[in-house]
Amino acid sequence: MANSAGELQWLPSLSIDGFPGAPLVFDKKTGGDVTSSPPKHRPGGMGPEVSYLALPVYSDVTLTRVYEQERDQALIGELDPLCGTTYCTVTETPLTPTGTPAPFTPRTYRGRLANIKPGNVDSTSATPRMWEIDIVVESVAN
Repeated sequence: MANSAGELQWLPSLSIDGFPGAPLVFDKKTGGDVTSSPPKHRPGGMGPEVSYLALPVYSDVTLTRVYEQERDQALIGELDPLCGTTYCTVTETPLTPTGTPAPFTPRTYRGRLANIKPGNVDSTSATPRMWEIDIVVESVAN
């Protein structure tokens, strides 16, 4: 039986073009799905439907992590002006059961930084504050 990896066995990170420092490590990655909508046509005479070529479309990637004031307050302010103008790469690295990088090629998502969401505020909540970054994906590789 082949080994399978749980959702926790991945390391999502973000490298931003021209932004100094090591890649930013995140807790959660969603999106990056690849879809297409091939058009179909049924010819006259009740013939079988025929599908036609369609190009892939990628959903946006959202990266999420716990907000730590000492680390993230200034960082979020530095990232804000990069929205809509700067390219970045999300790398999804597979991990072994012991948390080290697995011997597989990471999946990468390349696109433009689209949103910085600094997190919610709620005076009645004890939930950790989470903040997010959205990337509009233009290409996927692995």
